[in-house]
Amino acid sequence: MKNRFNKIIYLLCSLLMVGVLVIGAAGCQKTNSTSNTSTQPVTTSTSEQAALTLVKGDQTVTYTMTSLKSLTPITGWAGTMSSTGTISGPYQYKGVALGELFKAVGGVTEENAVRVSAKDGYAMTISYRQLTEGNFTVIDSNTGKEVSASSTPVVFLAYEEDGKPISENHGPLRLGIMTSNNQVTEGHWWVKWVQKIEVIATQKPWTFKLEGIINENMDPATFESGSAIGCHGVKWTDDQNRVWEGIPLWYLVGRVDDTNTHKGDAFDYAAAEKGYEVHLIAKDGFTVKLTSQEVAKNNALIVAYKRDGNPLPENQWPLRLVGATLEKSQMVGQITTIKLVFGTEATTAPTTTTESAAITVTKGTQTKSYTMTQLKALTPISGYSGTKNKAGVITGPIPYKGVALTDFLLNAIGGLSTGDSVKFTAKDGYAKTLTYDQIMQGTFTTYDKSGNAVNPETKLVVFLAYEADGKALDESTGPIQLAIMTCQNQVT
Repeated sequence: MKNRFNKIIYLLCSLLMVGVLVIGAAGCQKTNSTSNTSTQPVTTSTSEQAALTLVKGDQTVTYTMTSLKSLTPITGWAGTMSSTGTISGPYQYKGVALGELFKAVGGVTEENAVRVSAKDGYAMTISYRQLTEGNFTVIDSNTGKEVSASSTPVVFLAYEEDGKPISENHGPLRLGIMTSNNQVTEGHWWVKWVQKIEVIATQKPWTFKLEGIINENMDPATFESGSAIGCHGVKWTDDQNRVWEGIPLWYLVGRVDDTNTHKGDAFDYAAAEKGYEVHLIAKDGFTVKLTSQEVAKNNALIVAYKRDGNPLPENQWPLRLVGATLEKSQMVGQITTIKLVFGTEATTAPTTTTESAAITVTKGTQTKSYTMTQLKALTPISGYSGTKNKAGVITGPIPYKGVALTDFLLNAIGGLSTGDSVKFTAKDGYAKTLTYDQIMQGTFTTYDKSGNAVNPETKLVVFLAYEADGKALDESTGPIQLAIMTCQNQVT
């Protein structure tokens, strides 16, 4: 009996020693640290999902929301002004300054810039001077006019707004610029759904001059921010299948054609209709001249800074005018200046057209008409669309091409406001009204090919179609048809 008791005691002691060894081994595992000198907390728990990845060269630091919130916080006021002049905020934010984040990778220098990327692919590059000096346009939140900053703007990563976590519409992490309780900054700098921040080599410096009623020197970071898809960015594929990225020429002209550089629709239609010349000047003095009527709201004229995702070749860098409506001789490269020439200085006669209007949009006293050529010059969208009628008959979906209604209305009348609705009238008198939510959020019933109501696989987009299956719409439905873009196996 005694021997048996001793064996039991020996077994229990052995199990206890094994347990101690296992716990000790687990406690000695290395954490994901990239620098022996870093004092920044990094992800140490495998139960919490990573919220942010910070990269500099071969260093990578991963943060959870918990580890981010353990860094020294920054609190203050910040807000945005959109490209249409809508001001949001200022609201009270809490987050962490980017400078605090970069301590984990040894900081940044004048040779660095920072690329901030979102989960939807949107990315923004912040220059060293913007990070260290707060080099941003600051706007009075009451008047919408540019003003001097009350304090140095600070680039930060927000995780709270007005005491609450950033909503799913923008968060959980959002890049912002902290100002004061009566000032905001341009909204395109505010990257929502931030997931990755990279310290990169700075771009070769260049300055782009805009000369008109007022003058502006635009740096690479400002140009790139405006060229982001979702801001003012557009793409064009040429006859050699090369993809060019940049900003429509009319938007750049609109920054200096009067004293309104940002608020609302900054492009001055009245001045363009009256007439002036737009000179695009290369560094060797070569100049391409266009009329204001040719430039007005024409997304087919693009000032490009990238080709196939890379900076332009040396013989075209930093900027080149490209577009489907231009002759090859007009596609001037190495652009350094855009100059507006008014009155007796101008020499080019206005362009006239005999093409009839295809669609007219009105809002209050505003009226604007588009020919088919002008409509097709707007940024196109392509995808599938189809219908289910009252008898349950499914037609399509088939591939369509057209222009998103939000883009069309933004170009034509400066966009929609909450509470607006839009009435569509056909040439036979039939009319249909869509609400703001239907247009902006795509709130329509969606069906599968069997006619069963289902959840949409992608956000529904209201658009003006002008092509179906690669051909212009026939007279039975076109030349323009209101439609709702779904996916390849759903209809509305």
